[in-house]
Amino acid sequence: ASLSGAALAQSNVTVYGVADATFDVINVSGGSAALSANTPNFTRVSTNGSRLGFKGTENLGNGLTALFQFESNANFDSGGALGTSRDSFVGLSGNFGKVILGNLSTPTRVLASALDVHAGADGIGSNQALLGKLGGTLANAGAGGAAGRSATSASLFDTRFSNSIAYTTPSFSGLQATAAYMANENKTETPGARINTSGYDLGLNYSNGPVLAGLTYADISSKNDVAASAYGSTALKTYLGADQKLKEFRLGGMYDFGVATLRALYTRTKAEGSLNDVKQTVWGIGGTYNVTTNGKLVAQYYHAGDLDRSTGADNDTGARFYTLGYEHSLSKRTLLKAHYAYLKNDDKTSTNGFGGGYDFGKNASGFSGDQIKVSGLQLGVRHSF
Repeated sequence: ASLSGAALAQSNVTVYGVADATFDVINVSGGSAALSANTPNFTRVSTNGSRLGFKGTENLGNGLTALFQFESNANFDSGGALGTSRDSFVGLSGNFGKVILGNLSTPTRVLASALDVHAGADGIGSNQALLGKLGGTLANAGAGGAAGRSATSASLFDTRFSNSIAYTTPSFSGLQATAAYMANENKTETPGARINTSGYDLGLNYSNGPVLAGLTYADISSKNDVAASAYGSTALKTYLGADQKLKEFRLGGMYDFGVATLRALYTRTKAEGSLNDVKQTVWGIGGTYNVTTNGKLVAQYYHAGDLDRSTGADNDTGARFYTLGYEHSLSKRTLLKAHYAYLKNDDKTSTNGFGGGYDFGKNASGFSGDQIKVSGLQLGVRHSF
């Protein structure tokens, strides 16, 4: 105990977190006859980005500060155990800016979250439903289940980079730049199963008064043999060929009117390899409106365009996503929320694409594919500490 006290005396340590739980009513419909037979309506409890973290700083003198953060998911609706790591790092900051190393949110992910209208950018209404997925094939896939179930979630560009280092400049009248690099520590030279994956993510942000604007560019280089490629469906890997590159460009902004906010985001995703390439545009608009001092309406609409292959366009391979909600603050730390989200896959999202299709970006339903429609109502409480 005395040793622990001595350590705490040297650093400022804060314990923090979020406890967010909702009761969800999920409806899945549409698709082919085979898929429709496996698209149920169900209820569940979701924890929506609940987390537990520790962070701290130590003043080293001469304007230099050491900093650290350990943060984990807290999925208390499924056993209560701490889950996978969130943003966790150690680094130094000073007049030169900030350098951190660890498991990091990149500029591309941070910009999309900042422009989402929902508290914490969490829940089924998150804009991660459509961003960066190329028809759903670049989403993280879970274990899945019955035919048509894929448990897709956020895209590669909206997850955290492990084994990473990032540098952020000082702020110049609201203008700030960040560069992140993901190391290629998985590199192997096994014939036929060559792996060499690395990535970088660059961002330029302006935040001053009511204006927020951001520009980001991410590049994940997968210099792998096709069979060893880390990302995408088998069909996408075969189509692209070896030495794949996945690229994401985002441009967005927000204006705060005081009583309301208006937000917009434009993205361009591209995957290319030794044989072919494919790209897609996704855009969205959103806003909030303060109905009362403690309550506000939130809404956003996102549209995923058709896939555009180097060998010809694929019609009806996009999706549309609508959200509407109300959030009421009981205090600075606690709010009640009611969110509704509706996602519709186009007629040939999977057939003309590379498999997959679209599902919620967070707390996925497990269903996606041609003509699949997923909707959900979330009612719950969010408490920050």
